[in-house]
Amino acid sequence: MPRRPEGNRLHPVTPWRRGWAPLAALLAFVAHDFRQAREWSEQLTAAWVGLGLLVLLPLAAGYGFLSWWCTSYLVTDTELRIHTGLLFRRTAHIRLDRIQAVDLSRPLLARIAGVAKLKLDAVGTDDKDELAYLGERQAVALRAELLARAAGIAPDAAPEAGEAPSRELLRVGPRTLITSVLLLGAGWGTLGALLAVPTALWLATENVWTVLAAAVPLAGGCWAASAGRIVREFDWTVAESPDGLRLDSGLLDRQHATVPPGRVQAARIVEPLLWRRRGWVRVELEIAGAGGSDDGAGVLVPVATRRQADGVLARALPGVDPDAAHAALTPVPRRARWCAPVARRGYLHGVTPGAFVTRHGLLTRRTTLVPHAKVQSVRLQQGPWERRHRLADVYVDHGADGEVRAHLRDEEEARALLWAQADRSRTGRRTALPERWLTARDGGAPAP
Repeated sequence: MPRRPEGNRLHPVTPWRRGWAPLAALLAFVAHDFRQAREWSEQLTAAWVGLGLLVLLPLAAGYGFLSWWCTSYLVTDTELRIHTGLLFRRTAHIRLDRIQAVDLSRPLLARIAGVAKLKLDAVGTDDKDELAYLGERQAVALRAELLARAAGIAPDAAPEAGEAPSRELLRVGPRTLITSVLLLGAGWGTLGALLAVPTALWLATENVWTVLAAAVPLAGGCWAASAGRIVREFDWTVAESPDGLRLDSGLLDRQHATVPPGRVQAARIVEPLLWRRRGWVRVELEIAGAGGSDDGAGVLVPVATRRQADGVLARALPGVDPDAAHAALTPVPRRARWCAPVARRGYLHGVTPGAFVTRHGLLTRRTTLVPHAKVQSVRLQQGPWERRHRLADVYVDHGADGEVRAHLRDEEEARALLWAQADRSRTGRRTALPERWLTARDGGAPAP
């Protein structure tokens, strides 16, 4: 047996998680060469199946146990060390002062077993390290200790600091969430495709595998756009704490994420057509280093009234006034109709003391706010047709590897905007608050 690395063990239920790896490898082979796998399955007898299970199950159990045996974590005065690897050893050294977020995830089976998973986001890393699984109490205590250490609390006092106090800002009710999903066209569109495409393929080919090849992805898309969205965003709660904004959600799998302070690069306010009569919006965030996060950290508010969403957004983007951003938007010149006859009606742009603001879209309006301090570069682009009509686009790049564009602005306005935005960005970076955790842990509620 390999020598066990120093540190604390994970929960004893963890080997079951690792034990699925050999079974997953078998399923991957079947998916890779389905025809060969089907030919082999036709030749199998009950005896061969039983013999295979006698070999595969102990192999899976042994692999899961050894993976668990070789995994441990250790909190030192300066870093968190995570040792992993059965054949190839790996040790992750995560500096405590570089930790930006510690998210807690509890999938359905993990909730039944009383365990949880921690995901750690540190400055300078694209992928999140994780500890899976820990006992629920152990996970909550470790999360609180790591956040306390990231806030600068001394190593001796951090374990007793406990969870920082929080104040609820918003809770999305199930009726509002379900109604909002029913008013979206994506779910109904994928449902229609799910009913029509497999039927057409069956009538044309009468091949069940062709039908399944089309139906399975469509069913997955239909689930993700409708019921799956309700399951993911059920009981969505936004709370404010010294650690940042805490997001709790999930019907089956409970997710506890943290919006890292200072790392929100841009915010997007989405207004689907059928939501506008009710005054509902959705708020999405672009966070440095988060990429295409699958744990909901890219969504700040799944659905809320404009007033509620603006109140939460002001907490995520200090110094940015959402009301002023909406008021500052101005349309493009009338001559832009020669470049975009219909879409130009949805192109607006504005600048506030805190942010660069753009809007596009007719059926679904998307308003993007980029704080001046988060702007990395500004550029002007002008094609031959735009040059003929004295128009230009202004692009702004931010720290989450994204960009926003002010479409079809007057040429002189665009050139002036280019230099003015560069000056605003330099000034914003000089006056921006440091990207550090708040250290107010006096036991009281966060400042309103």
